[in-house]
Parts: sequence; structure tokens; C-alpha cells
Amino acid sequence: MGPHFKNAIKGTSVGTLVGFAFMFGGYLFLRRDQTQFGWVMFILVPFVAGFAVAAIVRKPARILACGVCGVALCLLLLFFTGLEGYLCILLASPLLASAMAVGAIIGYQIRGRIIDRMDGPGKKTMLLLLLCPFFIAAADRIERPFRAMQQHETFTTVTIVSIAPERTWDLLAQMHHLDGPRPFLLAIGLPVPQSCALDHEGIGGHRVCYFNSGVIEQEVTEWRRPSYMGLITRRNTLPGRHWLNFIDASYELTSIDRHTHVVRKTTIGTRLYPRWYWRPLERWGVTSEHEYIFSNLQRWSQPN
Repeated sequence: MGPHFKNAIKGTSVGTLVGFAFMFGGYLFLRRDQTQFGWVMFILVPFVAGFAVAAIVRKPARILACGVCGVALCLLLLFFTGLEGYLCILLASPLLASAMAVGAIIGYQIRGRIIDRMDGPGKKTMLLLLLCPFFIAAADRIERPFRAMQQHETFTTVTIVSIAPERTWDLLAQMHHLDGPRPFLLAIGLPVPQSCALDHEGIGGHRVCYFNSGVIEQEVTEWRRPSYMGLITRRNTLPGRHWLNFIDASYELTSIDRHTHVVRKTTIGTRLYPRWYWRPLERWGVTSEHEYIFSNLQRWSQPN
């Protein structure tokens, strides 16, 4: 084993540990309240990790290897320690990887064009790395009031079934057994609805929807049989409830030529930022649940 190979192994190991330290350390620092994740968590921490790797590792290929290994090691540790579920890790990974790549590119340019041309570049690099945690802490303090504001999002899905509204209403008010093919997100880990039970009809009715990983307890707020049912969530035990809550839901039924036009709306409260990234994923998740329920409704409406 030649000295060049040993240096490559040493450099890659050090770079990987630096990237991992900033990623995992930043996560632990920001996770303490567990109710809100924002730009600092998903953008700044991986950006700083990539920047730090590029500040101490010279060759681009080695920077890439260190970045990939560092973020992979961090995410694996989060999964195997139970700090995060694999679906959350999977959905967040593209954002984390992109931010880390940008940080690495900027770090590489700053080191080559500025730091390496200064007196004592090693000391300047070390000082820069020591300042990074304080930069993350300051950004977290600034961002905290903004990400504490819960955003409400309403997602809508529509279907048409070949039965009358009265029969459709009965099938939706109490769903005794949901099964069949699952949409992609439900198939890979999103909570799967299994049944819903209603204790009595009318306003004030208590409706419980059972999932494979928890329950959502609802109260009927509007009951206009067979056209409109409004529900508000009173209790939710599904995973991820610290940063995403189900606020309310509704079913609107309209008769069209012996068929029923069904509109399902769900309003969630979320504390995940940046919104431009998480909103489409939240929409995908909520409408996947809608589609699963509607696929069962379609099956129930078919003649035996």
C-alpha cells in the first residue's frame, strides 16, 4: 500500500467524519423541540456540511465521496436509532443532498480562490470551521419565530361512483374494511387507513378512523345527509404528528345522472419548511390516502 493510497484513505476518512459531524450534530441541535423543521435543518445544515468537507478536502472526486459517505452515515444512524423513519429520510434526502452539493461547490471555490492564497491557510480553514456551528445557532434563533407559525393546507380529490348519493353516504360515513392495491406512498410506509367507525349520526357524532400505525378521532361538525359531511380532528396518534396535524375533513356529494360526484377535502396544519419543497410532497401523501379510500368506494359501488 503506497503513501499516495494511504493519504487518499486518510483524507477521505477525515472528510467523511467532518461531513457526518456537521450533519448529525446540526440535526441533534435543531431537533430538541421536535415540532418544527425549517430552512436551517434542511438547507443550512447540509450546506455547511458540504462547505466544511470542501474546505479540508482538495480533490473534487474525493469531496464527492466524502459528502456522499457523510450524509449516508448520518441518515443510516438516524434510521437505526429510531430518531427518524425511513419514509421521512427518503423524502428529505433530495433536498439534503442538493444543499450539501451547493455547499461543497462554494466551499471548493472559496478555498481555491481565497483561503489557499492567504497566509496560514490551515489556520484560516480551522477558524472558518469553528465559526460554522455558531452560524447555524444564530440562523436557528432568527428562523425560530417564523417556522413556529403553523401553515394550513387544504387538498382536494374528486371521483364519480355509479350509485346514488344515499348509498354513497352510508359507505363513507362508516367504512368497515379498507383493502386492495395501495398507492406508492402508502405501499412504502405512509399510514394506511383500515376502517372508520361512527358512534351515531348527526352533528356531534364521534368518528374514529383506524390506520395501521395509529388513529384519527373526528367529531362531526356538519351533517346534511346525503350531500355534505364536515369533520374536525380531535385526536391524532399517527407518526409525524409533531410537525403535521390533520385539522379537518369533508365529503361533498352531488347527484349526476344516477351517479354520485364525490369531493373529499382534507386540511392539514404543517410546520415543515421550505414550503416550496414540502407542499407537493404533502399533497401527494394526503391525496394518496384519498385515492385509496376512493378505490375502495369504487369497488363497493360495483354490483356483486
